[in-house]
Amino acid sequence: MTNRSDKQPADVLLLASVLEKLRTHDGLTVARLTAGRQGIAAPLLELAATRRFASVHDVDPSAAAFDLVAGCVRDDLHGSQQLVADAILALGLYAGAHSRAGLDDRITRGLYSTSLGRRRETLLNNWHRLHEALGHPPGEAPSDRALRGTTEPAVLRELANQLVRRDIYSVGSRAVTREAVVLLDGAEPAPEAPSAGRVIVVGGAVMDATFRIKTVPGPETSSEAYGFDLSPGGKAVTQAVACARLGLQTSLIAAVTDDRFGDEILQYLRNEGIGTSLIKRIRGRRTPFTGVFEKELGDSIAVNWRNQGEVYVSPEDMDERADEIAGCDALLMTFEVPRETMQHTLALAHRDPADRPLVIVTPGQPYVDERISRDSFPRIDYLVAHPWEIGHFVAHGAGPFDPDPVARNLLAVGVETLCLLVNGGCTIYSGPAHDVLSVPTIPSIYKESSASRDAFCAALAARLLDNDRSFSAQVALWAAAAMSCAAADFPLSNSMPDRQRIETLLARSPFSVDGQHL
Repeated sequence: MTNRSDKQPADVLLLASVLEKLRTHDGLTVARLTAGRQGIAAPLLELAATRRFASVHDVDPSAAAFDLVAGCVRDDLHGSQQLVADAILALGLYAGAHSRAGLDDRITRGLYSTSLGRRRETLLNNWHRLHEALGHPPGEAPSDRALRGTTEPAVLRELANQLVRRDIYSVGSRAVTREAVVLLDGAEPAPEAPSAGRVIVVGGAVMDATFRIKTVPGPETSSEAYGFDLSPGGKAVTQAVACARLGLQTSLIAAVTDDRFGDEILQYLRNEGIGTSLIKRIRGRRTPFTGVFEKELGDSIAVNWRNQGEVYVSPEDMDERADEIAGCDALLMTFEVPRETMQHTLALAHRDPADRPLVIVTPGQPYVDERISRDSFPRIDYLVAHPWEIGHFVAHGAGPFDPDPVARNLLAVGVETLCLLVNGGCTIYSGPAHDVLSVPTIPSIYKESSASRDAFCAALAARLLDNDRSFSAQVALWAAAAMSCAAADFPLSNSMPDRQRIETLLARSPFSVDGQHL
């Protein structure tokens, strides 16, 4: 059997050639992809990633291919690469950002003109202003000759490389066609409908340096990574993105530095439709980083450098945002902020017990050497944790750790509902009688990724707000399905599902849960 990776360079060159041809005239458009489906555009339309996107989102392959390319430009390219690809292919991804930055409409029209020559000229003449509009360091503008002969080919090859990477990771998608989508009882997927709800997420904003590896090297050895990404991350950032994908009006409270990585984090959030007005900007400090070593099926290990002595939000910072916290519909919080800040924020959210936000807390990373005050537990409506994390809430004994009595004790001290996530499913403890509900695992070829819980938390918030905060087994199943979607799509640079993606997975799933209220 031929190794798929051996063919990757040829695949990259083929797709780069396709993109070079599609950059001419009016660029890469859905109409042009449709017209070229039997010719120039065929390699792009036949990608497994394109077919998978078309099936999941129920769109025409040409529209799927356009959205796939646009997603790769937004999520996988960086800095000047994004601007060059957007302009040369006339994608129009940043027209709104350019307008908000005050650029003249003539610049935008020239940048997305039907003439490739005019697009190039506009890009070069406004190089610095276009970079500043997106918050990217501009660097020196290339000459026209360098743009045509060096910069453009390099950018299109990198874009082709990212498309091939998504193609390789779309396992099983070669057997997926739109006709193969069979819904239970003839039901149609629920339409994409924004959920009414204002959500604030509190936690950390970092840069993730992700090395994709086949094996973890042993002591005093090294190994080659087959992939690398540098992208905004952190549990709070990912939860905010997940909430926005589900139609929630989302803002983030976090500390972000003023270095180039901080600028990139802010731009990423804005591109995802997340409010940044509540973010604390810290001058002259370095952005926190997480080093992630990710294996082929999604399991990973990570090393965090939080720079928490310099980059953090304090209780006083939260006081300045008290009205927004108390007035939102749902508050999602991680332990990425100092313990005192977390506890103070919970108190602010309960300033008016009769009219307060829904509170969902993620205990990651646990406060290893600090105990949480007993006053905080009754202020948590939903604690979403992995079993090992709740061990930090109790003193360690000599015997083996048993999460069940710890879970029941957390309810006894005031937590309303505890969701323990295990291998793609969850066990939920709730109610005065400490009722237990087991939500089944919806199978995925990939293991649970680090972002899966973030998808669960966002979906839990969205579904509870949809149902007037009433929790049920069906709410739990919907949140677990979101977690399964994130796991199944983990190779994508942004695997957070939208509502239709979740509904489609549930329609295909053989599982059901008794819909009784707990």
